[in-house]
Amino acid sequence: MTAANGKRQSDAPNDEERPTMPPLAGYRFRPALVQTLGTLVLLPTFIALGAWQMDRAADKQQLFAAQAAAEQATPVPVATLGASAMPLHARAEGQYDRHLFLLDNRVRNRRAGYEVLAPLRLADGQAVLVNLGWVAQGASREQLPSVQAPEGTVRVTGLAQTPEPPPFSLSDQETFATGWPKVVQTAVPGTLEKELGYRLRPVMLYPDGSKVAAHQVEAMHAFGPSRHHAYAAQWFGFALVLVVIYLWHGLHRGRQSRGAEWKQ
Repeated sequence: MTAANGKRQSDAPNDEERPTMPPLAGYRFRPALVQTLGTLVLLPTFIALGAWQMDRAADKQQLFAAQAAAEQATPVPVATLGASAMPLHARAEGQYDRHLFLLDNRVRNRRAGYEVLAPLRLADGQAVLVNLGWVAQGASREQLPSVQAPEGTVRVTGLAQTPEPPPFSLSDQETFATGWPKVVQTAVPGTLEKELGYRLRPVMLYPDGSKVAAHQVEAMHAFGPSRHHAYAAQWFGFALVLVVIYLWHGLHRGRQSRGAEWKQ
């Protein structure tokens, strides 16, 4: 009896006699289907967002270079300018129309107010919008500030640039209240000229040496290329982390599956 038990025990393999899985045999890539689909969607999205931020940084660098060059350039007649996202140094001569616009939602030092936009009538019958600066809002929205433009023939030099339409707004569908000055949500000349009855040049002048011109330049530099580069690094970082997690999880699942097969 003892001999039989000893024989059975000797026939059963102990832990030391069991085959072990070679270290490299367990590496097999088996990612989950959901993770693969998620990676295929998110990875190009992160890369595209990073590339977009890099493009934005390049645009900002070009804008800053154009603004610096414009400040040193000889002003050109505003009548010769078309639409331009880049600032140009321009000059205009004419008389201000008495019909003024108040560009809404302009905040200075935490105070709500407006920027006064005045059409300057040119010799060819057209006009160009001149930004005359900021005024504080009245005691209420119904109480508009009293504003007026200089009288007589004036000569204006300054940075000329096509105003950007406001975000999340259909500027070409803006409705106007009766009476003057008119409160508006956009400075796009093509929209405002509908209320004037004559053509506006597709740019707006920010007079040299004015506070509004200085604020415009300051606003341009508030979100510079370095911030776009930081956002790009963030999106590219997300892409890298996503790839690392995907590879690690796929190899981990593959090793677990290979280990289970080896033990059987």
